Amino acid sequence: MLLFWQRGYEGTSMADLTQAMGLNPSSIYAAFGDKHALFSASAKRYMKIRAQYATKALEEPTLRRVIRALFDNTVAFLTTPGHPPICMTLAGAVGCSLDATPARDLMTAIRKQNQVAIRKRLLKARQSGELPKRINVDDYARYLSSIIAGLSIQAANGSTKAELRRIAKMALRHLGY
Repeated sequence: MLLFWQRGYEGTSMADLTQAMGLNPSSIYAAFGDKHALFSASAKRYMKIRAQYATKALEEPTLRRVIRALFDNTVAFLTTPGHPPICMTLAGAVGCSLDATPARDLMTAIRKQNQVAIRKRLLKARQSGELPKRINVDDYARYLSSIIAGLSIQAANGSTKAELRRIAKMALRHLGY
């Protein structure tokens, strides 16, 4: 998982995987089928173990706390020691060749699922009266997803935790939170 997260799908070779896993290629193929299947398993593990920061934020009781937690949790996640400073769904397969289309499509599907989860939480906020009807829920979910992805890109660019916090504060201020 860490190799794919650090290097992306195409940047991770079978030689890298065999060395990291301490297995020979035939064992990896026997266990997973192919590199894409291993990438898929890694992405599922990432979502289950590492990427729960957004899910936890969406469980907050008020929209204000949800939005703040999304940004705070994202900054904390991106600056956690011991893992790459970028979301695997962005690093894993954004700029892939045609041969890696299945990996790119998997990462796109995960990002879209995350956006749907945000949209569902926004709809809940609309039903409780926290989110005005004049706000387009789909656009707002895309907007929040874009800002969160932007934090990830800035972290990958080398922004510090303090810089990411300032970006998040600026976004919160512009969002009215």
